Amino acid sequence: MNSGVFSVKEPSSTLPGSEHFFLERLTDGVYVAIASETGAATCNAGIVDLGDRTLIFDPFLTPKAAKDLPTVAARLTNRPIAYVVNSHYHNDHIRGNQVFAADTEIISTTLTRDLIATKGADEIRWDADYAPKRLPVFEELLRTEIDADMRKDTAFWVAYYRSIIESLPTLELRLPNQTFERRMVFHGSHRTAEVVSFGGGHTESDAILHLPVDKITFLGDLLFIRYHPYLADGDPQEWLRNLEQIELLGLKTLVPGHGPVGAAGDLAVMRQYIIELEAMAAEVVKVGGSAQKAAELSIPTPFETWRFARFFPTNMQFLHERISKARGMMS
Repeated sequence: MNSGVFSVKEPSSTLPGSEHFFLERLTDGVYVAIASETGAATCNAGIVDLGDRTLIFDPFLTPKAAKDLPTVAARLTNRPIAYVVNSHYHNDHIRGNQVFAADTEIISTTLTRDLIATKGADEIRWDADYAPKRLPVFEELLRTEIDADMRKDTAFWVAYYRSIIESLPTLELRLPNQTFERRMVFHGSHRTAEVVSFGGGHTESDAILHLPVDKITFLGDLLFIRYHPYLADGDPQEWLRNLEQIELLGLKTLVPGHGPVGAAGDLAVMRQYIIELEAMAAEVVKVGGSAQKAAELSIPTPFETWRFARFFPTNMQFLHERISKARGMMS
């Protein structure tokens, strides 16, 4: 497939796009770039026309995917990209930073910047060591997998590791050069945008992009829709508190870090996932079962068709260990 920009047909219009993502228009001047199955983007990104400047939210896993964002944004807004926001430190939300012009402000919370500089750098070293080893494992799984849903997921992870390996020779870790603690407001000539952090949850520090007049919020990985979230780098109780705070913003349209565009009701589904898995892990701990026993439980019915099913056993093991540790400290 051509790596250049091409058009993706929408029901009522033609929007620019890329092999790594397709665009959805949320309202005039606000777009989400939904990651495709190439593995090079992995997360969803946001393109927001502030009126005199453009803001990008979460610029993908690889520079290869991210380089199409300025091209597409220029066709959509005809304005310079002034800001790029990193919602948290995970690789798929930060590694596209390097493709943007030197005068583009890269923005995150202060703690996220520190985490990018430390854990983000560690992840690059880990990928250099382990991605070439994990790729053939997933290629073999793809060769032998017969379940259609698992084949689709496995094919994604093959593409993901191939994209990482391809990106490593030219990858540069570009750190945010502007940070905030709780809230940062952009007053554009057309709209106001707010970057808000309620603390940690998915990671030690997470930020969202809120458009108060449009009632659109880009939630990064505080929200997954029809995808299993990854719990093991965060704090589930803080995550639940984050979702409660986000609900108070009066939202209409929600953009998850992974999955299709959703609505306010998807926050309740995300809460249900965390609460239900915590209860399952707690029951295993209660009867003296091991973390492995928790990891071997079946995915509950509401979530059994979700993508990223390989996260479920990891989540269960993490929750078991967390609950066991907490109960040990109380005894």
